Amino acid sequence: MSRLRARHLVMAMIATAFLVVATNPMRGTSAVFSTRTTNGGTIANGVVNTPTSLQVSINTSGGTGITLLWTATPTRWATGERVYRRLGLGGAFLKVAEFANLTTTTYSEDPGTSDVYYVVRGYYTNANGGHWESRDSNLVKPPVHAAALDLVNKGLLAGKPELGDQIVLTFSERMDPSSFGTCSTGGNSGMDLTLNATSPNTVVANGGNLTIGTIDLGATGYFTIGGTALNSTCSWNTAETVLTITLGAVLNGGLVLAAHTATYRPDIPTPATLTVRSFLQQDLDTTAQPTVIKVLF
Repeated sequence: MSRLRARHLVMAMIATAFLVVATNPMRGTSAVFSTRTTNGGTIANGVVNTPTSLQVSINTSGGTGITLLWTATPTRWATGERVYRRLGLGGAFLKVAEFANLTTTTYSEDPGTSDVYYVVRGYYTNANGGHWESRDSNLVKPPVHAAALDLVNKGLLAGKPELGDQIVLTFSERMDPSSFGTCSTGGNSGMDLTLNATSPNTVVANGGNLTIGTIDLGATGYFTIGGTALNSTCSWNTAETVLTITLGAVLNGGLVLAAHTATYRPDIPTPATLTVRSFLQQDLDTTAQPTVIKVLF
């Protein structure tokens, strides 16, 4: 074989080898791409909508128990909804409940404080590990309210409102004392605490000074004779969560025999000149009615 013929044969073999490799690539040297399915594309680009109209209410019996209510997430990709709670203004949100459905739209708990905030988020998960979560719903905070009412016997006869007896209101968070008006520290307190002779089962604070609402002393308790409490004083604790009203000279004509049924209605008497607020400038809730938890008059 001549040298020229041999060279042509080698070149032909090399060309054939390149053709084979190009026609049949080795494993691991190529990738096959397919179009994304319509369903996969929809989920990847879908949005889990935010739950709406979140509301919070407090237990009317007092305490710090709350109930949340919201409108379900309106989206086909939502698996369920989660409730998040934050303590204080600077805390982090922590998940406190999860509902794997869109039919549960209420949640109740007792956080132990009213200085707490809530949001609800919708979420979606699938078997392949996919996870989406919506933005926060509107932020809600429970209203401030009176958590306890104590009628403390400091006088001589149990069951009879007397000089030195106390009405103690404990609130679920720090209050704004200035919103209660002037708190008497002595002298004639006038009508800032009235023993209501026409409705003898109640004690009403309704003057230009102490505006706290109505204390119902029970079915068989009553006050009579003029209805003015003289020289009553009041004071706040350091944390501004407890208001103590100490009765001065009390004209009365009976015992408060059923005072253990007493409740406090933190409504604003008419005419209302003050709006009672918390330290954070939230209005006092007007539905909670805490009951007596201590010794009676």
